[in-house]
Amino acid sequence: MVERELIEYYLRLRSLDKPFGVREAQRILGLNSPGKTQRILNKLIKYDLARRLETGDYVVYKELPFELANYLVYSTLVLPRITVYTIYSTVLAIVYLLLTRPSIDIVLFAVLVIAPLLIESIYQLLRIKRYFGR
Repeated sequence: MVERELIEYYLRLRSLDKPFGVREAQRILGLNSPGKTQRILNKLIKYDLARRLETGDYVVYKELPFELANYLVYSTLVLPRITVYTIYSTVLAIVYLLLTRPSIDIVLFAVLVIAPLLIESIYQLLRIKRYFGR
């Protein structure tokens, strides 16, 4: 499993659109030691999150690692994909229920369909919060 801190560094460096050196990575990551920065970059290479160019510069892959395959990443924001589907489904159901005023059995059916999405979404959000410590 990829370490939490390493994924945070990966997400920070992922926003760069050009190759970068150790010093530039050190500045972006807010580290004091170029040696620690070098070790982090080597770990990124080990986990196939980055590669070293022939020029000695580094490039971080934009594709998500396997551990983050079920998440949407925007800059440094990580959001489970199911959360987007849950919000869409919930809003759609609420609008439908408000506009049509259906019978109670249709309302219960909508709740039963959306409840597993809500539960899984909350679980994933708590998991990512625990994983990233935010």
